[in-house]
Amino acid sequence: MAAGLVVTRSASDSMLDVELVKQFGGKPRALSVAAVAMLMMAFLPGFPPVPFILLALLVGGFAFYRFKNIAKEKEAEKRDELAEAEEAKREEQPVEDLLRVDPVEIELGYNLISLVDETQGGDVFKRITNVRRQLATELGIILPPVRVRDNLQLDPDEYVIKIRGNELARNILHPNMMLAMNPGTAEGDIHGEKVTEPVFGLPATWISISERENAEILGYTVVEPATVLTTHLTELLRRNADKLLTRQDTSHLIENLKQDYPTLVDEINPDSLPVATVQKVLQNLLREGIPIRDLALILESLLEYYKVTKNVDVLTEYVRHNLSETIKKLYEDQQGVVHAIALGAKVEQAMTTALQSNNQHAATPSLGLPPDVIQKVNTSMSEAVDSITIAGYMPLIICSAQVRPYFKRMIGTQFPMVNVISYTEIPSDTDIEIHETVDFS
Repeated sequence: MAAGLVVTRSASDSMLDVELVKQFGGKPRALSVAAVAMLMMAFLPGFPPVPFILLALLVGGFAFYRFKNIAKEKEAEKRDELAEAEEAKREEQPVEDLLRVDPVEIELGYNLISLVDETQGGDVFKRITNVRRQLATELGIILPPVRVRDNLQLDPDEYVIKIRGNELARNILHPNMMLAMNPGTAEGDIHGEKVTEPVFGLPATWISISERENAEILGYTVVEPATVLTTHLTELLRRNADKLLTRQDTSHLIENLKQDYPTLVDEINPDSLPVATVQKVLQNLLREGIPIRDLALILESLLEYYKVTKNVDVLTEYVRHNLSETIKKLYEDQQGVVHAIALGAKVEQAMTTALQSNNQHAATPSLGLPPDVIQKVNTSMSEAVDSITIAGYMPLIICSAQVRPYFKRMIGTQFPMVNVISYTEIPSDTDIEIHETVDFS
């Protein structure tokens, strides 16, 4: 009886079982077609249904598993390619470019790239342009361009906002969801991922797009992920506008006035009024949220009072007095009433005495006051701020001009959102309603 031997040749060095799994697993579409064929054969007359159904489920399950794995492998390959391209770009970048610090920068995780990719419907760049225009109108400064880049070291849904290379905030966005916030009037609860809104720290919920209509009916404010990002950026730029105003920017702002106020601009020189002094005063104003749009009036005030004092803090107070109408508009309600918290006479007297007897401590936040006095003021401040906030008004302190800048400095760390004005830097005909008083009691 003769025996035969069949020999086949293969271009692969792998074992037959490994090669079969690799080739069949690499073609999940063929496996899915085979699964459908087996399922159809199970219902043909004369064929046993149970084995064919089991085989169809087995092959179909393996095909689905391979589809998922292949998709993940492609995504990983794409990430690796982006990382390699970024690394190659860094290697080609001149060393001098590595020393450059971007004034404003946004770093995005991999899943958030669609928010800036216009081919995928992303409009973040257009929104950023509108933010710069909005803040130019509000504050009177031209903000630098915002650099947006991807960072594969971040979580896929994470973003980071930096100013001059320093991280100010980071947050998580879900690009295929919506953020629902309760403005205080919403009724009912909604299902989703509970989070804290990054701008004002309010409770919020990430919901699916299909739940948007229901949330709006219940009274929730629903916004897109791109809106969350740009709103966060806007608020950070507004709060840190003073850090973005360079001496070059200040010179540019002054030069822009030359066409309308040539005499005024010609008077500004290192002897009569240095640009460095103008920059520091403008930064002081922006730090407390005072717009500098009326730059001509600010420069006229500085030219007048620079002959009297070179102290930047004192010059800032003089300018604030001349910007009384601007300051009033910032804090008045629709009826023209300014709602405020008064600084008690005992606190003002204690601060005045400390300033007179401890000149060396005038620049420190505590002004040389005893710790127990600071603690009493902070406790009274906390109660007063809670009271006026509950009443629906912005927390605003009003006091005498002599202690205003020092009191603002003293409470700045613990109450950064509280503004401080003096009685003399708002028009005399302004209606002021005092809600609370900060005192030692």
